[in-house]
Amino acid sequence: MQKRDHKIRRIAAVQARLHRIAEWQLMECQARENQLEEKQRLILEGFNDESKLPDLAVQTASQSLRAASIEQGVVAKTRERLAAHARDEGRKLKHALKMVKSAVGRTVRADEKRVLDDEIDKAARRSIEGA
Repeated sequence: MQKRDHKIRRIAAVQARLHRIAEWQLMECQARENQLEEKQRLILEGFNDESKLPDLAVQTASQSLRAASIEQGVVAKTRERLAAHARDEGRKLKHALKMVKSAVGRTVRADEKRVLDDEIDKAARRSIEGA
């Protein structure tokens, strides 16, 4: 029984680590998405601030804006995938924690049963010795 409890606790610890990693990846993806939004905002502000930009600057800025937009689409899809992965890992963690709780309960019940059996044996020996 102890081996099984140890394995269950180890599974829960690994699952907790996987959940933290999934959340970390999601946070990094969200940060990258925010960076791209800020980059697009700055490019658009550059267009709005200067009424007459040289054609080369306009072309470069529009290419940068297009590239940032494409990358932001890719990052948004990645974020959705990572969010689903983080939810899955959270569900797995919750299940593993329930298994740990169940294992602890079994262990406690087994200990209580062992103590009760010992007390019954002691009482039975005393009654036999007393008779």
